[in-house]
Amino acid sequence: MQVADANYIQRINTTQYNGNALPPTGKTEPTQEKSFIHELAKSIDPSNMSRNDARAIGDALHEAGGDFELASSFYVQSMVLVRENGSFRNATESDDIMNEKFNMFDSLKGQIEFNKNHNLPTESLEEVDRFLQKLQIAKVTPRIDTYT
Repeated sequence: MQVADANYIQRINTTQYNGNALPPTGKTEPTQEKSFIHELAKSIDPSNMSRNDARAIGDALHEAGGDFELASSFYVQSMVLVRENGSFRNATESDDIMNEKFNMFDSLKGQIEFNKNHNLPTESLEEVDRFLQKLQIAKVTPRIDTYT
């Protein structure tokens, strides 16, 4: 259909708006939660950490509702026996061995190699290694603020 008469053409009115034309809802922007990986990266260095740090990572993963298998892998890293008075007991946070610093990457590399040589699974250890690499990256990467 062809419109030839000017009476059939409607005029389109546009209204110019400044700012936000939506009605106020009374809600504010949600606060951005801090990533637990960035929080851990502030205090833990995987290349120089203690068994207490491994336990702290396991606790943080567990509290964040993350991967419980990964959390348990960190708990295993913090489980050692201490010889006292001729018998063994579980180490506590205050024991010297729990505060000794070590390179977790080297430790994992040795454990993975041992497991491969004895045909044992290495998936959980490799997952721990990947998480620690993320932790090390988070240590040098600034947190991105999505609400600015």
